[in-house]
Amino acid sequence: MKGKDEGGEFDRLIGLNLDLLRLCGVIPCGSGFLGRNGLACVAFGCLTVYSISYTYQFVTCMENLDTIFESFTMIISIVGGQARFSILSWFRGTCRTMLEACEFLWSTLKPREKEIVRSYANKTRLLTRCYLASCVFTIFIYGVFALFDQSQPSPENLSENGTVDSTVRRLPYVFFLEVQQTPWYEITCALQLFAMLNVGITCVGVDTIGPLFVLLTCAHFDVIRSRIESLHAIDRSSSSVQTRNLRVLVIRHRMLLEFCQDIERVTNVMFFTQLFGSTYNISLVGFKLIGDDPDKYKYISQLSIAIIQLFLCNWPADFLYSKSEAIGRAAYTVPWHWYPRCLRKPTNMLMIRGQKPVRLTAGKIVGLSLETFASMISSAVSFFTVVRTMN
Repeated sequence: MKGKDEGGEFDRLIGLNLDLLRLCGVIPCGSGFLGRNGLACVAFGCLTVYSISYTYQFVTCMENLDTIFESFTMIISIVGGQARFSILSWFRGTCRTMLEACEFLWSTLKPREKEIVRSYANKTRLLTRCYLASCVFTIFIYGVFALFDQSQPSPENLSENGTVDSTVRRLPYVFFLEVQQTPWYEITCALQLFAMLNVGITCVGVDTIGPLFVLLTCAHFDVIRSRIESLHAIDRSSSSVQTRNLRVLVIRHRMLLEFCQDIERVTNVMFFTQLFGSTYNISLVGFKLIGDDPDKYKYISQLSIAIIQLFLCNWPADFLYSKSEAIGRAAYTVPWHWYPRCLRKPTNMLMIRGQKPVRLTAGKIVGLSLETFASMISSAVSFFTVVRTMN
């Protein structure tokens, strides 16, 4: 019964991320087909429809530079999101196992240590809410611009005397079929907004699962560090107890290092698409912002999404590096040279492991850190300058 209560407490702790993963089908929310695979099929279908739509627009409107930039930006965002969703769906069994490992580690903590993990979970919740709010706001802005847009009529909408037969109405998002007649236009708008909301929820759920695992790991590294620092005063009469406690720390530290390897295995390609996709989107959206496009204000929200995606790659990874490195420093600062021989060996193991901090990568090519974040922003500005010069 206690395990169920602790499991429920942990589920509430990361409830927002779990709900997003259930809505996109990565985590099953029932025993039927809809609960196991149906939501995943819906999410993949919505991503596929928009990928085809914007690819079709990109291919058929090569003469319009503005359309090329807008289509290419959306292709990078949606196809990148679809790739990340496919990767996470492939590893969803591993993902569920990792969540169970996090729940197990949570169940072994003391009340004071749970507060440490809760503070890191709150950071993840804040990042997820900001990302989700940006996506929902962008979808809402696209709908508003489509509702109030007064486009110029196309030649097929002109009668023989030059008068306008009907007003050309633009859909919120690109679609490979022309829809103008009522009520099909209204139905298509509603379906597009619903489908894009599903796309946004899917991308937020997928893009925040890596930071969730990383920050929870940082919390448990912090717990280990606090336990090591509490070993400064050791009573020789209780060396057997201290030996057992140190061995538990060594085992716990090894579990976290193996957990970090799982994070790297699941997320390195996801982070690669997220890193470079957001970098080029920052450049292309910035190009749209400096023009005279009346819709340029909606690109501000796109820019915020790209920056958040870039930040989600690098900041948690940089945090993980510093927290894993702190384990070695904490083990070195304890008076290990006064310890009996049975205590020196586990302490030395912690020091040796701490000398090689955990470094997450994007595609096993680029190390993720705040320095990489700054470098990618600089690259985006440089690419933006080149595109502006070409224009």
